[in-house]
Amino acid sequence: MARRREQAMSFPVEPAYPPIQAAVQHRVGFSEVDPMRIVWFGRYATFFEQASAALRDCCGLSHEDFFRAGIQPPIVRYEVEYLQPSRLDEQLKIVARLHGTEAARLNTSYQVFGPDGALRVAARTVQVFTELHTGTMCFVPPKIWLDCLERWRKGEFACLQA
Repeated sequence: MARRREQAMSFPVEPAYPPIQAAVQHRVGFSEVDPMRIVWFGRYATFFEQASAALRDCCGLSHEDFFRAGIQPPIVRYEVEYLQPSRLDEQLKIVARLHGTEAARLNTSYQVFGPDGALRVAARTVQVFTELHTGTMCFVPPKIWLDCLERWRKGEFACLQA
């Protein structure tokens, strides 16, 4: 069952861009759980952002890099499957994978693993590129993304490959 869900929350692999990934550790805090000491479902978005930021920082795609390029990448699709609950004080591993595409978008998948290594949550997001000041969608990939793809093709991100 977990394999089916893992595949459903992924993206097609383009041979020139094998997925790259980064992982972060996160201890579940008191403010992140509900009265039953289970992580409130809305908190997972912040966990995903932590892992995504770590990954994008390695690729020249940090929020600051986007701002300097005059681009913003709002999320237009967010899908999550909750497989098992996470609880107060558990140490979670959150993995973000960036899936390369020559389209003007960022495809990212996420997995949250419990301390026992079991998959707890699988998710994915799609972000499109828009102009920072006008919000106009970019139908052609912006230079910051094209530069990243060029580095990817050259193998600069091999140490991040899944």
